Amino acid sequence: MEPLRLYWVVGELSGEEHASAVIAALRSLYPHLQMRGMGGELMAAQGVEIFIHWRDYAVVGFIEVLRNLPRFIRLYRQLKRDISEYRPHRLVLVDYPGLNLRLARWAVRQGIGVTYFIPPQLWAWNPGRVRHLRDPRMQVLCILPFEPEFYARYGIDAQYVGHPLVERLRSVTPLKWHKPYIALLPGSRLHEVKNILPVMRGVKDLLPEWDFLVSKVAHLPEALYRQYAPDLPLIEGQTPQLLKGATAAVITSGTATLEAALLGVPSIILYRGNPISYHIAKRLVRVPFIGLPNLILNEAVFPELIQSECTASKVATALQHQIVQADVVKSKLRRLHELLGDAPAALNAAQAVMSTLLPR
Repeated sequence: MEPLRLYWVVGELSGEEHASAVIAALRSLYPHLQMRGMGGELMAAQGVEIFIHWRDYAVVGFIEVLRNLPRFIRLYRQLKRDISEYRPHRLVLVDYPGLNLRLARWAVRQGIGVTYFIPPQLWAWNPGRVRHLRDPRMQVLCILPFEPEFYARYGIDAQYVGHPLVERLRSVTPLKWHKPYIALLPGSRLHEVKNILPVMRGVKDLLPEWDFLVSKVAHLPEALYRQYAPDLPLIEGQTPQLLKGATAAVITSGTATLEAALLGVPSIILYRGNPISYHIAKRLVRVPFIGLPNLILNEAVFPELIQSECTASKVATALQHQIVQADVVKSKLRRLHELLGDAPAALNAAQAVMSTLLPR
């Protein structure tokens, strides 16, 4: 019997972190699995053969994607060709909806079964695209507890497997530092760091009594961070530890906001992008918050400073308020653990994927 083959498509760092946990669980259950796809170093370390690295394709925003459209069209064609040649028994897509929804449509037309792990947040911005996931060969694995009910309204039997961060953050040791500090997380994409880190650096001038430590991601060069915050310490590869030891945090909108919330760290959420992209998104988005903790709790527990509101002075004021109200904020954040539960997300996702391949 030939070995089972999975093909993965991941488009950015947080997606790869979640995918690599599932891959590790798959390896422990089925060590002879063969895997290939679009990914990065974390997946390669789990034995996945990397066809294309996601590093050069981690962009968000309508204008940003349009500027890079020829490259994305080439990527789409390259992936279709490689998937066809690899002949996987199943295609596993992780988030990254701009590309992955199209790949999902194409794959089911080719007769390839698809698992969409971390499906796009269509409940927030475009429910009409749900139809692309309505196919008997499509498996949808959610990491937010309210999503299966949303998909059920469109005739899709989605499964909540738990949230990977709950398991990953269960026993985090705080970073040791010589005095209380504020964690700065400017994001994992080049344009995020360029847009947000100068604002974060400005907060240091307004609150000089605090130390500010910057979370650096491995795939972006140190020179980038030094350009915008030359005097702030950089902490690489220790984001959970950095957050766990922080008095408070300032974070670019994304998965890290939920990481901070689960670790009980009072935080501020920032977003500043291309103005045209933002105004297009604002017309499409149907939810009151951009931060995952606020969305899940249905309350602005973390203040959100977006576009013109994203200034050093407003961040400093909001940050001081969060620090003063830290006990109140932390008590609200405890509800997240109740809502997300403590299911072993990676193991559940691995077993769900294999249930589509192994005889029952």
